[in-house]
Amino acid sequence: MLAKALYRRAFAHAYMKTEEHAEKDLVEASHLVPEDAVITAELTKIRQQRKEKRDKEKKAYKKMFN
Repeated sequence: MLAKALYRRAFAHAYMKTEEHAEKDLVEASHLVPEDAVITAELTKIRQQRKEKRDKEKKAYKKMFN
């Protein structure tokens, strides 16, 4: 039951664009139910979104200092 609540809260965090909180909740849910494919897939998706966001920020800052 707790894993389901964490998943739903993570989904809400992802909707609100707070991926770091979403990832934290999904990691915790994944520890509770490691065999859940939906949680694993969402965690992978959130991590990819965070990576893309970091890469975009790096690119923007690189342009500012060149």
